Amino acid sequence: MKKYLNINTFLIGLVMVLAFGMFFWRTANAKEGGIAIVRLDNTQVRMEIPLNEDKIHEIHGGNLKVYLEVKDGAIRFIDTVCPDHLCENEGFIRYEDETAICMPAGVAVLIDAEYKGE
Repeated sequence: MKKYLNINTFLIGLVMVLAFGMFFWRTANAKEGGIAIVRLDNTQVRMEIPLNEDKIHEIHGGNLKVYLEVKDGAIRFIDTVCPDHLCENEGFIRYEDETAICMPAGVAVLIDAEYKGE
C-alpha cells in the first residue's frame, strides 16, 4: 500500500511540475499585441483597433452597446449593457492570442501581434 501511494504522489507531482512549466514558458514567450481584432456576432463585421493610442471605443454589438478602453498597449471592456458584466471583470488583455468576449452583446476581442489584414 505504501508503494502505491508513492507512485501516485510521484505521478501527481510530475503532472503539476509539467503544467506549471508549460504555463511559465508560455507566459515568458508571449508577445505583446499590436492590434485588437473585434468581431461582432452573427455578422461578418470585423474591426481593427490599434493598441498604441489610448482611447475609448464605442461598439454596437447586436442590440447592445459596449465600450472598450485602450490604455498602455492593452484593451478591456469598461462599460456594457449586458446583465452579468462578466466581461468587465476580465480586465486588460495585451498579449498575442488573448481573448475577451461579451456573450450577450456578441462582441469578441482578440489580440494579434503581427496582423497584416485579410
